[in-house]
Amino acid sequence: MRSSTMPAITPAYDPWEAYVDIEEYGKLELTNIEFTTTTLCNMRCEHCAVGYTLSAKDPEALPLDLLLRRLEEIPHLRSLSITGGEPMLSLKSVDQYVVPLLRYAHERGVRTQLNSNLTLDLARYERIIPYLDVLHISHNWGTIDDFVDGGFAMMERKPARAQREKYFQRMLDNAKALAKAGVLVSAETMLNKRTVRHLETIHRQVVEEMGCRRHEIHPMYPSDFASALETLSLDELRQAIHHLLDIRDENVWMLFGTLPFYPCSGNEDDLRLLKRLYESKNVTVRNDPDGRSRLNVNIFTGDVIVTDFGDEPPLGNIIHDSLPDVYDKWRRSKLASGLLCHCPAARCLGPNVLVKQTYYRDVDFTKRSARVAL
Repeated sequence: MRSSTMPAITPAYDPWEAYVDIEEYGKLELTNIEFTTTTLCNMRCEHCAVGYTLSAKDPEALPLDLLLRRLEEIPHLRSLSITGGEPMLSLKSVDQYVVPLLRYAHERGVRTQLNSNLTLDLARYERIIPYLDVLHISHNWGTIDDFVDGGFAMMERKPARAQREKYFQRMLDNAKALAKAGVLVSAETMLNKRTVRHLETIHRQVVEEMGCRRHEIHPMYPSDFASALETLSLDELRQAIHHLLDIRDENVWMLFGTLPFYPCSGNEDDLRLLKRLYESKNVTVRNDPDGRSRLNVNIFTGDVIVTDFGDEPPLGNIIHDSLPDVYDKWRRSKLASGLLCHCPAARCLGPNVLVKQTYYRDVDFTKRSARVAL
């Protein structure tokens, strides 16, 4: 794993936190790249944010050398993520792209994350352990039936039910094995009508059966397959978060992301919730890196976008554009100018694209100020 000179990833230091740019450089910088390395997946989750981009065969990918050259052009690269699809499904892709990208980042001192459903043989994951900091998994299953049904809801030809049940157990076992090997296994749970009934069960499983050192909590927003699921109202979201804070294991890091609540809110319920979050042990509220410090690169088309599940058109293409140039183009765009907000008192960077368009389309956050501070 990492040398002892690298700072540990803890609630006090999150390399994917965009506010680190403000602290280190005085402004937002391109410090985070996410690669989409596959369109393959052995599941079709009902909540999948990229479900309609999945396919039965990967296209031909761009040369690895091009990807590495583009990474070399980023002077302040701090973190690198790999997503899909299921990035570990194709051994060819693992050997030719996943391992080399993670190894490059590791050798450069860049922190690494891979998003996986953890249902494959442990041996596959053992190939990346030496280069991996964070293994990110979505866990939205209150019961094994939720996994068996919801995890394959959008698949026309499903594996036998017994096989799907085996996947669930393998997910639990693999998470524990990777955690034991020193990887920070981080389970993300989306808050929606289905999961809200099972939050305590999910949290206990994440902590006790999977050995996760971090539990990420994100409200679900309508996107791709997930547009068919019922979202929670703002009142229901507040209640769900208070419930989580009531029942959580305080020794485990709980990270909240893409929350639609801000320290400049005029709603006292928002402020009470944020104050509780800020004061709770081992709890952090992350400023979303998408559109602030991160760009997503598709290794097949070369397209560069703000987020892997966004509806905005590509900003550029790595075949002919450097990533810093694409980032500068994004920062100059009309959409970005409506999002670029910075409140030092609360270490807050305002809403991301999804939250802004869902709840705050006509709100100018630059004209508001914090009413509760860190």
